[in-house]
Amino acid sequence: MDFRSRVGRGFPPVGGTTPWRGAAALAGAGVFVGSFDLGSISIALRPLATQWHLSTLLVTTLGTVTLVGMVIGSLGTGMLTDRIGRRKVLVVDLLAFVVSGAIGALAPDYGVLVVCRLVTGIAIGTDFAVVFPYVAEIAPGNRGGRAMAWIMWSANFGVLLSYGTGAIFLAVSTQGWRFELGLGAALALPLVALRRRIGESRRWEREHLTSWRQIVRHTADEARQGSLVTMATNWFLYQVSDQGLTLLLPLIVATVLTRSAANGALGATLVKAVTIPAALLTVLLIGRLGYRPLQLAGFAGRGVALGVLGVLLLVTTHLPVAVGMTLLGAAFFFGAAGPDKTIVIAPALAYPTTMRASGQGLSEAAGRIGGIVGVTGYGILAGAVGPGAGVLLFAGTCLLGAVLTLVHRDRALRPTADGEPGGPGPARPAATRPEPAGSPGSAAATPTTAHPAR
Repeated sequence: MDFRSRVGRGFPPVGGTTPWRGAAALAGAGVFVGSFDLGSISIALRPLATQWHLSTLLVTTLGTVTLVGMVIGSLGTGMLTDRIGRRKVLVVDLLAFVVSGAIGALAPDYGVLVVCRLVTGIAIGTDFAVVFPYVAEIAPGNRGGRAMAWIMWSANFGVLLSYGTGAIFLAVSTQGWRFELGLGAALALPLVALRRRIGESRRWEREHLTSWRQIVRHTADEARQGSLVTMATNWFLYQVSDQGLTLLLPLIVATVLTRSAANGALGATLVKAVTIPAALLTVLLIGRLGYRPLQLAGFAGRGVALGVLGVLLLVTTHLPVAVGMTLLGAAFFFGAAGPDKTIVIAPALAYPTTMRASGQGLSEAAGRIGGIVGVTGYGILAGAVGPGAGVLLFAGTCLLGAVLTLVHRDRALRPTADGEPGGPGPARPAATRPEPAGSPGSAAATPTTAHPAR
């Protein structure tokens, strides 16, 4: 029997790995590729500004247009995925990513590249909004949170790899940014075929709603309960700094610390490397400490590190490279060890199946809007006052996130006995059909119970 059938029916382990793990890995690989792409465009900003004689505004636009596309993708596909299923979207979005990435690598001018980056962003936003609900639904028992934490851990390798390969390509050729963008498309190409082999979420098949009106109503119910607003706000506040730093890190290092595009990419690689052990620490501790302590510590630690860096950049014109790199490394460590994971995982586990992708998409869209605010705000403040002012913007939103996490004890961040966050409320019965015990999508395989169709 083929892989897709085994995933759908929850057959026993095959070749040392259970079918749901294979499906989760193929889904999560899209997050790795998407993260690589976001790092790649950050590598391209400095050489493109020089080669195409771009103003600060045009460079900033090139960085933000990908985030605009991610907002469109996450908003446009959340409800669609709740209506038509997870698998179809997971296949189509990667195909769009490959095509737009390949054309972008060959772009003859600024206009073509901007359009390609917009389409690429739509594909990435779509994928991120679907992958985590899908994994939450196919993972058996209480394994969904840790499975998604592993996926987020792999995403750090995606960005790290993009910085490393970017440093090599730029050292070899002034057109190295083209090789970097093309490599992202090449990495995604095999996944287009492999994802066709995964099965649909059995839980979605059993519990999904059949009308758009019902999906909208259930999403509105979650918004009125407050969980959707709180999680979207946390995502927004974190992504102001995280998306801003991810897209601008090579540029910040190159212009403020090392004065070279290739050295900027290399320095960004060294800074980003700290996220690997930090994310691994999160995987190991998330079930023991719960989501809220990690999120609080991460927000606060990143806010303090960036605050100190911002002040130093404002009061001195020659900041020692070691000091700047240490503070940036601390900021990335605290982020990767906390909110970088919790803001993504908690919504996927807390929302009911009936509107899981809709809620994830709305929360993600808020985060991408935060990223746009971060990148644009940094560009404006750095141009008017200096890089330190832009970094202080990042610090301020992180500290606001820490305050919100501290004062608002959202139930989505409360760990249950099995280490997962609490769901959206008391479970209510839903129309179901029997499933094999422990199979992906069975009652025991997911942490939430859907609202009944109304």
